[in-house]
Amino acid sequence: MTRLKICGIKRPETLALLKELDVDYVGLVFASSKRRIDARTAGELLAAVPAHPPAVGVFVNPTLDELAEVLQEVPLAAVQLHGQETPEFCRQVRERFSVEVWKALAVGGEEDAARAIGAYQGIVSAFLFDTYDPAQAGGTGKKFSWEQIPLLKAACQAADCIIAGGIHAENVGELLETYQAPVIDVSSGVETDGEKDGEKIKKLVERVKAHAKQYTDNRAGRA
Repeated sequence: MTRLKICGIKRPETLALLKELDVDYVGLVFASSKRRIDARTAGELLAAVPAHPPAVGVFVNPTLDELAEVLQEVPLAAVQLHGQETPEFCRQVRERFSVEVWKALAVGGEEDAARAIGAYQGIVSAFLFDTYDPAQAGGTGKKFSWEQIPLLKAACQAADCIIAGGIHAENVGELLETYQAPVIDVSSGVETDGEKDGEKIKKLVERVKAHAKQYTDNRAGRA
């Protein structure tokens, strides 16, 4: 059963829609980005929508003090690290703040993402795979070669495998049917002119849920 995270949330109406649609996670970007939100605004945003989906904070090479400042204002369920954070730093984040740590790894660069996983095993709860871009740490809206997904899933072992980059309603069916992505992370794929588009979100969620229903029905038929 695939879980869905919609990232780059800035508006209460978007968060309320994600709650209504029963999306699994919402992402708040605290790193340099057109989707960036400050800690006070993020705290107010979450407070405005009670019982919202679990919130994941996205950071690039933060210090522990910077994380502490955000977490004082924002009740995050997980910290997603998109920079060059070391395994030891990830361990410190997990132990100091008692939150899940998700480590993002780029696919398509000089470093082998599947090989890089090993150093973080047993420390992080999830690995997020996004398309390599020398100019930015994530949110490129570009798809990497999905043929690599089976290898990445196997390398994750007990940790969650999150697929990001260039996912939208028109191609999510292939991602789910062919590669059975456990978790998908979407941002630009549900935007119009850089802003979250409610209709695109609804369409994506509808297709993800339709796939889940088909999967459930197929399993019931085989029972």
